[in-house]
Amino acid sequence: MTARDPVDFDVLPPGLAAAWGVVASAGRRGPKPAHSVDEVIAAATALADERGLVAVSLPNVASAIGLSTNALYRYIGSKDELLMLLADRAWGDPPALPANDWRTAASAWAHALFDRLLARPWLLDVPTTVPLTPHNAAWLNALIAALQPTGMPAQQLLDCAYLLDSHSRYGAGLRRSAPLPASLRRENPGRLAAERAVRAFLGGQLRSRRLDALADTIDSTEFLADEAPLEGFEFGLARIIDGIDAHVRRQDGQAS
Repeated sequence: MTARDPVDFDVLPPGLAAAWGVVASAGRRGPKPAHSVDEVIAAATALADERGLVAVSLPNVASAIGLSTNALYRYIGSKDELLMLLADRAWGDPPALPANDWRTAASAWAHALFDRLLARPWLLDVPTTVPLTPHNAAWLNALIAALQPTGMPAQQLLDCAYLLDSHSRYGAGLRRSAPLPASLRRENPGRLAAERAVRAFLGGQLRSRRLDALADTIDSTEFLADEAPLEGFEFGLARIIDGIDAHVRRQDGQAS
């Protein structure tokens, strides 16, 4: 099957066609709606930003714009459709990437994704199996276009995109669950005491099980520090790009 084959809209995931601006040709009967899909998505976004994705229920969204839950179905067909439209809107436009330097472009793309996920951490809770919608498709297109000068085949371009996407998501997830910054920990002695207790407990448990390599590493690093996830993100990203670069050079050498 190709993209030019006829589309069976009945089997598409809920919200996919709507996300791309494709709607049924036959309009709904009844009076003109008092609200719009944009208003619904804006209300859902406000809920997610304030209370996380768990707050984005159909009753909550309906209440936020002064509708009953049943009336909301004039605008949104299901919770799945709502989440798809919500996530696509939250991604926004992709970053402008530097031209003629795929390494710099790949790093800029991963940093931009990392920053977007920090700004809206609830995006980490959206299932990653959601099909391509306009904004996340634009993000992927920007990265693939930046990587194409490497000469890698299509599948490897997608594999590299997966690596960079996964690293940014993991880094943002660590950042979301990181302990308080040092300045706030000093103002919260109870939290600081708890973190010290965790470190002491883990150290004893690891040593008792002869997991000395990990214990030594934790003792020598700021394992519970707020800065560690960001430093780890930078280090890992540099190694991923180094690895892609080495792969490209090796392929170039085999081709010559």
